[in-house]
Amino acid sequence: MSSSNGSIVPCPTFRRPFQHNNNTPITQTNKLKGFFAGSGSDSMSNPYMARAVVDLTERSSPRDVSLLYIGTASYDIPKFRRNQTNAFIDLGCDVTSLDVANQRPDQDEMEEAVNTADIILVSGGNTLYALDRWRYLGLDELLRTAAERGTVMAGGSAGAICWFDSGHSDSADPETYRQYKLDKFKDGEPEKSKAGNNNNNPFAYYSGNAQEGDSKEEWYYIKVEGLGIWPGMVCPHYDRIQSNGSPRMEDFDQMLEQFGQYELGLGIDHNAALE
Repeated sequence: MSSSNGSIVPCPTFRRPFQHNNNTPITQTNKLKGFFAGSGSDSMSNPYMARAVVDLTERSSPRDVSLLYIGTASYDIPKFRRNQTNAFIDLGCDVTSLDVANQRPDQDEMEEAVNTADIILVSGGNTLYALDRWRYLGLDELLRTAAERGTVMAGGSAGAICWFDSGHSDSADPETYRQYKLDKFKDGEPEKSKAGNNNNNPFAYYSGNAQEGDSKEEWYYIKVEGLGIWPGMVCPHYDRIQSNGSPRMEDFDQMLEQFGQYELGLGIDHNAALE
């Protein structure tokens, strides 16, 4: 990796060669396939984006495609699973889920789920919680191995950040915390907020819980270290403003200046995707 002045600098310490559990290095290939969107539910519920993800498998028909949904970042709440998998079900994909946010599956169950998937789709939500949980369970290593094997790795928002070296994350927003979300959705889907969800207004708070002129929430974006499968620091919802009132594109620039002088910065707009 080189800096702007042409000198050679080391890769981040958390990037390491792919390895099997027996510490045998995996042979590097050019099989990596990914689809990374700027939003979770809004992007993955879009049939055009779902089709683009499926096409990366190079299967002859969506009916031959097995998709594994991992909703750890949204605490395995059914609403978010439906929002982000229905478009794939409509295409004919075989969709299953691996729930690890509130329970601990055994190792064999996790390995079978990951190893049999053509696509692994990670939900949006709290990136920091998801990555910490995966590392605790050892799921992170299974996901790295799946990526190297040629599985399509996909997701939006937190589901995009997780695959890269790091990301510009809203995981410090209290409304993304586990207990808050579980309480909010314990009786099903809550009533929509009075502000609605204006996905066509780039300066609307994308979560739909505030509008310009409303009081701002006191929280800050943080840098979260990802799995390091792809290089760079990712900022989803790049063209949006959230409840802290800080435009993400401006805060991302500041974060890159502070932390990422040797990193590639990737901003992905709310309704855009990178593959």
